[in-house]
Amino acid sequence: MTCEITFLPVGNADSIVIQTDISTIIVDLGKLDVLESWLQEHEISRIHRIYITHAHSDHFPSLIRLKDFITDWQEIISIDKIHLPYKVFEIARKKVSSDKNNDPKIGKLRLALKSISELEKRRKPKFSHIARDGEEYSDGLLKIEALHPSQYYVENHSALIAGKLNEISTVLRVSYSKFSAFLLADIEGEGLTELLSFLKENSDSEDFTANIVKIPHHGAYPKNGDELQELLALIDAELAVLSVGSTNRYDHVQPELFKALIDLQDNKDKRLDKFICTEVTRTCKHPASDRSTMTKGLSEAQKCAGEITIVAKKTGQWNLKTEVDPHNEQVKIFKYAACDKRGELD
Repeated sequence: MTCEITFLPVGNADSIVIQTDISTIIVDLGKLDVLESWLQEHEISRIHRIYITHAHSDHFPSLIRLKDFITDWQEIISIDKIHLPYKVFEIARKKVSSDKNNDPKIGKLRLALKSISELEKRRKPKFSHIARDGEEYSDGLLKIEALHPSQYYVENHSALIAGKLNEISTVLRVSYSKFSAFLLADIEGEGLTELLSFLKENSDSEDFTANIVKIPHHGAYPKNGDELQELLALIDAELAVLSVGSTNRYDHVQPELFKALIDLQDNKDKRLDKFICTEVTRTCKHPASDRSTMTKGLSEAQKCAGEITIVAKKTGQWNLKTEVDPHNEQVKIFKYAACDKRGELD
């Protein structure tokens, strides 16, 4: 028996599949067409949970596209439950109610809400929010729980601050007996501060270390980068995975993030052995002098590891499989490969 966690190559977005002999779980729906191809290729007939960590388009394709996904696949794939971001329906209803000009896009949203209402009444699928200390998923050896945000935090945050959805993105811990993984979504800013505080306050009674960590926000480096470094040190993972896009215009992966990962690798008291990216970014193909004048990413997408799969055993042992194999040979091609400590990161 094993648990497989697959990070799909969806550019600067997230789409993650968690599978055991019993369960199929999806985390985020970035580039839904890539996920749909994967589901078809693997002949998936049932999805037990879909977690959408927050409402940014690189994680959540919109209620219109979500409705299409459910209805297009419902003859082939049954979906038990979808955990949606906070206030998605409320925000959509306000858009529909305020439409005075018969905007065609709002008309599609209105129809999507009607269809989702009919699905919800039949409970196929069920819809709910997810929060820390709320509902956990458990099936055999597999357990999935939210460690951020708490209901108090998300409601308080939303009342005081408009936007900043990354700060309330859902952070998940995936456990498979003695193996565990942290999926950090796009956590940053005050949300990162709150998560770190929660973990530190409870670390005496609970072990928050993990074998694998999904780096937040596609290799961005937040203003409170020192707290991100502290969080990664606390999780103390053996492998860090970055879901990142070659053509992104946000300067991801930012050199400071790579430097933080290399510092963890060089720290003899920490376990980080390797970090790995789904796609190649400018940081690994260009020197610092070139990057300082670049306003866009690379001209086209190029896979580094491509699809990344962690095959975990209940003993805590795990193996890494990459679509681009051997991945080490791929890395040698890039003159400034940060994961090989050849990057110009200053």
